[in-house]
Amino acid sequence: MSLNANDTHKKIVKAAHKLFMDLGYRAVSTRRIAEACGITQPTLYHHFSNKKAIYMEVLRTELVDMQNALSRIIKRFDGDIEECLFQVTYYILINKPPSMGQMFHDIQKELNQEHQGTVRKWWMESYQDPIASIFEKGIKDQKLRDPAEIGSDPVSSAYLLLSLISSRNTDYKLKESLAKEQARFYVKVILYGLSQSNGR
Repeated sequence: MSLNANDTHKKIVKAAHKLFMDLGYRAVSTRRIAEACGITQPTLYHHFSNKKAIYMEVLRTELVDMQNALSRIIKRFDGDIEECLFQVTYYILINKPPSMGQMFHDIQKELNQEHQGTVRKWWMESYQDPIASIFEKGIKDQKLRDPAEIGSDPVSSAYLLLSLISSRNTDYKLKESLAKEQARFYVKVILYGLSQSNGR
């Protein structure tokens, strides 16, 4: 793909991302995406075979960006489990799509089982696996309790943290101060529970 073609590809994905998040999958046509990019529909179809292909690329790009960001955070705060989990949680709260509810609805209603499976795999690689790696390292370094002792494992712990984060599934961006407060609370709950004897 030439540099110019690559720029057009990125422009289509960026414009489509905004339209899909603002309006939902059904309300967006390839004509609308092309108009938002300032290109013709034939040019758009040169890059993507149909609307679903564009939507899948929007999701893939969104998830890869998140995966790369979380990997950088984990590398930076390697060794400090609580701070690493806090920074990861804070980043997700600040940067997750504000219209995540719409996105989940579209994935469930508009994509077939095969595409849903692909998105689920991307999600695990982007969100679940990086967070699970933090818990896995904590167990390996004996900074966290043995999974056999508490009946949990790194993946379950990651899923639990992500469930707490997704419980704040609002359609607006959290203010930084509130996001930090929420992130710190979620990490404390995951690491120490709510009892006074385990708190810090």
